[in-house]
Amino acid sequence: MESCAVLQDACGDIAKIQQQQTPAAATPATASSLPFASHMAQLVVGSVQVTLRVLKMNGSTLIFLGTTDAERVDEFAMAMPSRPPSKQIVSTTFLGESGQSDSLVLANKLAMRYGRQFYVSFNLQMDAVTRAQFEAALVSYMQKNLEMFV
Repeated sequence: MESCAVLQDACGDIAKIQQQQTPAAATPATASSLPFASHMAQLVVGSVQVTLRVLKMNGSTLIFLGTTDAERVDEFAMAMPSRPPSKQIVSTTFLGESGQSDSLVLANKLAMRYGRQFYVSFNLQMDAVTRAQFEAALVSYMQKNLEMFV
């Protein structure tokens, strides 16, 4: 019982501290100041229709790419720039085949281009030509809607 009272006192103190740090007349949050912002779009490349889901977070971006008929996670990888002054990318695969998976390759390209941490789940089966066309369409879409990604 004594530990519960101590815990409640500690939680009460934390709540008081947080209340003191929050200004009374706070300004409304804008999309760029929110810790998370989500976005969804459909990209069409040739005969392939792709669902693009984005979760932009402080310092990183999660991108899910899948077909419109079956959204599932087959692969999941992360890449981020290493600490300066190096221009190397550090990456890993969380789910799927180890090695150069489609998710890992795309995460590396995006981290290198935008200098930001990217989590990517690329769940599409494409040949080399369609994949190149899709990547070009994705980059074009990202440049037009950069505030949704970076």
